[in-house]
Amino acid sequence: MTYDHNTTDTAGHEPAVDETFPSLPPSTPKIGEDADASDPTTTDEPVPAAAVDATGGNEGGEGGKGELDQASPPLPPSTKPARQDASLPRLTRRGDDLYRPAPTTNPVVSALKLNELYRLDGGNGEHVISCPWASEHAAGDTRLAIYREPTFDAPLGEFACPCTHDAVRSIGAFLDQFGIDRMDARCKPRIRIKDGEPHRLVAAAEQVLADRGDVFRSNGVLVQVRIDRETGDVSSEQLSEQSLFMHLSSGSDWERFDGRKEDWRRCDVPPRIVSTLLRSQNSGVLPELSGFARQPFLRRDRSGLVEMPGYDAASGVYAAFDPAEFDLPEPTRENAMAALGRLDALLWEFEFEADTDRAGTLCMMLTAAIRDYLPLAPAFNITASSPGSGKSYLASVIAPFAGPGLPRNISYPATNEEAAKVVLSIALEKPAVVLFDDMNGDWLPHGAMNRMLTSGTVSERMLGTNRVVTAPASSLVIGTGNNIRPLRDMGRRVASIYLLPQTEAAAMRSFTGKPDEEVRRNRGRYVSDALTIVRAFEAAGRPMSDVPNVVGFEEWSVLCRHSLMWLGKPDPASSLIAQISHDPDAELLADLLRAWNATFGERSTMVRQVLSNVERNDNSDLHDAVMELPCVERGYVNQSKFGRYLARNKNRIVAGLQLVEAPHSERKAWAVKRIGKPLDKPEPRFFAEKPGPVIEQAWTTPIDFNVP
Repeated sequence: MTYDHNTTDTAGHEPAVDETFPSLPPSTPKIGEDADASDPTTTDEPVPAAAVDATGGNEGGEGGKGELDQASPPLPPSTKPARQDASLPRLTRRGDDLYRPAPTTNPVVSALKLNELYRLDGGNGEHVISCPWASEHAAGDTRLAIYREPTFDAPLGEFACPCTHDAVRSIGAFLDQFGIDRMDARCKPRIRIKDGEPHRLVAAAEQVLADRGDVFRSNGVLVQVRIDRETGDVSSEQLSEQSLFMHLSSGSDWERFDGRKEDWRRCDVPPRIVSTLLRSQNSGVLPELSGFARQPFLRRDRSGLVEMPGYDAASGVYAAFDPAEFDLPEPTRENAMAALGRLDALLWEFEFEADTDRAGTLCMMLTAAIRDYLPLAPAFNITASSPGSGKSYLASVIAPFAGPGLPRNISYPATNEEAAKVVLSIALEKPAVVLFDDMNGDWLPHGAMNRMLTSGTVSERMLGTNRVVTAPASSLVIGTGNNIRPLRDMGRRVASIYLLPQTEAAAMRSFTGKPDEEVRRNRGRYVSDALTIVRAFEAAGRPMSDVPNVVGFEEWSVLCRHSLMWLGKPDPASSLIAQISHDPDAELLADLLRAWNATFGERSTMVRQVLSNVERNDNSDLHDAVMELPCVERGYVNQSKFGRYLARNKNRIVAGLQLVEAPHSERKAWAVKRIGKPLDKPEPRFFAEKPGPVIEQAWTTPIDFNVP
């Protein structure tokens, strides 16, 4: 069978000839076998998913028997959850009449070894060989030549001999010398297009992408993992239709049957396969990507510490780091104390308002180091009373604990719509750190921000589509600004760290120790210190301190808070506990209800009557209370938002007052009622010594047993 690689694909009917992939000529060794090594399929070592007998086999032959029916090694561990559904299409390494994986061993190299022409591996795909036409060399010429494996620019490979020959000895003549087919020499997977098999074609295309090792499904879309050459940071990029087409075209050979020539011809990747790949959800072939790790990480199921880079099928995490940079000692308390001392030394030039703020910064280091493991973690607010206090600089010291790259520096969203877009981009791109630097205002409680911090996932509609994407959010979130604070619901989601330099000209200070450069230069050592503290705390049995619980962030509180208190530090979550105890929403509502009751008493009052009073009396307590509410826009009260604010707080009791709906002749009205002191619950009294009925416990007034 021959292949015309310059002929474009021609529509035709199903072939009447043998449909199976051709076997190599008898003189060519089987792929996977060579003169100096045993058959790799008989070893106990793990074999990549693409490892097959690259002869292509004779599955279409009599009884389905052929070279591909030889025993193959077990498949590598499956990914979760994609490959657990038995109804999903599955590809074996053997291939079939539609798909043949790439060979595990280059057929040219195997042929050279079989013919005792192979000399040595020169590296980077270059092999030193004896020239097959050495007899044509002049006396005294070298007998050595070079064979280069296929590349993007030389898809068949290259043959180079420095000597003169009787004829042109190109790569084509070189392949013909060993009877190697051009398609086999390309060393690519081969996919044959057949009508009525779109599901198998899509699965075959996914197998080609999976064998690359850098393409995954993430949140229902195809993404490619990228490593920054300068920083070593890892990120993902959603694949476009054009990128996907190029990956499939360069990574595999597609063939269509030419009915006129009754032969299979190379063709382009079908556009419908590309579009189906982009729009399909999960066929069970491509692994799912759940997140990134930039250092050794703990699996969320607590099954162990992953210390090697690459894709971890058990967790779905792709790790990108150099293991040699991280040195993890035995997890003992002594090693944890030494690690804490080194981390604490990074902060000696920062002036904190209290020791709890210093402890909170150490807690932020631990959070950054294990953020990929934590299902949830609060955001961190670094604030001070004056510019130049070192807020942004402190953030730059913390960021390397999460990853080697620069943080994703963006502005804090001003509206709910902006927040939804920002949060979705964070969840899809998965940066190690998100930094809201130099915030001009407080942490506004946008719904999307709230959900990102306390649910662990984000569900938002993708821009320009009707598709809703649900994605995990595991980035470390930091904000900096002067005298900023988390408002309302953000108070229990953001831990604050206060800097207080003891100087009038804080901006004139300099940090001589340069802790940011130190952390980036020795990132592996300091991340190892953070991991050592957490691992030692785990090894000690998680000894807990007697402090209030932080609802919603329990695992974070255990590993990043209690571990530091175990080593003698004050509570790092003191600011978070204080913010939870101090409810700004309740205070605003209390101010409103007190002023309302003082103005209108307990009579029914409509919203427009309240706002009319506010406009007429701009120096009243009611005016001041209303103007502090989140329904004020550009100095004016939005009546609809004010009404919704009242509805959200209906029947809530604060400061002995309760906002209730009240009857009115015109429209819905409201009233503020005073709530009396609740009745004291009487103490139970027992009367075991009294005659009469057996009464174990009595409430209210004493019982006179003498009354008939």
